Amino acid sequence: MGKKIMHILSSNSYSGAENVVINIINSLSNDYDFAYVSPEGPIQEVLKEKNIIHIPIKSMNPYYLNMIFRKWKPDIIHAHDFRASVSSALSLYPCYKISHLHQNPLWIRKINLYSLVYFITCLFYDKIVVVSNEILEEAVFLKLFKYKSYILQNNIDINNILKLSDTGKSNKKYDVAFIGRLTEAKDPLRFVRVINKVIAYRPGTRIVIVGDGILRNEVKTLIMQLELNTNVEMMGFLSNPYEILNNSKLLVMTSKWEGFGIVAVEAMALGKPVFASPVGGLKSIIKEDCGGFCETDEDFIKNILESLSNDDYYKKMSYNSKKNARKFGNKKRWIRRIRYLYEH
Repeated sequence: MGKKIMHILSSNSYSGAENVVINIINSLSNDYDFAYVSPEGPIQEVLKEKNIIHIPIKSMNPYYLNMIFRKWKPDIIHAHDFRASVSSALSLYPCYKISHLHQNPLWIRKINLYSLVYFITCLFYDKIVVVSNEILEEAVFLKLFKYKSYILQNNIDINNILKLSDTGKSNKKYDVAFIGRLTEAKDPLRFVRVINKVIAYRPGTRIVIVGDGILRNEVKTLIMQLELNTNVEMMGFLSNPYEILNNSKLLVMTSKWEGFGIVAVEAMALGKPVFASPVGGLKSIIKEDCGGFCETDEDFIKNILESLSNDDYYKKMSYNSKKNARKFGNKKRWIRRIRYLYEH
């Protein structure tokens, strides 16, 4: 077996970054000895299903992580997003360290306590991996570390998505889907407010929300207050959301920030137009012929209604969505870039 690599994540659920890590491990498991390190939670079932070694941790305290690292003796620590990166750096464990940024939250764009802390820990990383050029451009301090920055766009396994989207387990149909964590970054409350106005114009519109998070109760409460229960179905966390996505006509992303936007490419691969906020890596993914960007709620409402009522317009966008998604499916090139990251 090759080098021993530990992927460190502060989350215990399954979403975009976690999916990327799992793809890396599955794609290079014959070349490296991997372990997935995170708190206990729903992610464990996903890892068990995929036969990936999971090392559960009780906290992200740097001293505690140092004990874990000294026990497992990794050659490379591959930390994902900010908390895991900072904690891994401050553990002071001596090995090759990678900070992998999947997001570009608002605080990283200006000088504040959080960005200063990340700036200091950048001195400890051997490589800083970002999933889109937009993160490099927007992060206030990353320009100082361009010499150790590395752009690694996420790869989408289109064939696997098509396979998982056709299991035959669900026959429910939806007009609009929201798929993602129910957190401030994804702004699900704005999504519900937008959908409320769409339903006012088109009462029979069917909505599905897939995902879980700290805003779950607030989203549920808002749905009840607006009396949208008959239109909106909350599915919670799903390890395989692709069949639900495939049974939906559109994907809407009201995100405040996005590092890359994996679910946008996944939706496009299934021929689903995507309407989203013009943030982060989404600006490099979505084109006008397969969806569009929406600055205001009115932009979202207008585009959703047009797509659901104009069959010719929808079919054209659906075709272009599949076509545009293909450029994110070059797995061989993606694997070569990861291998280069680990070997150089």
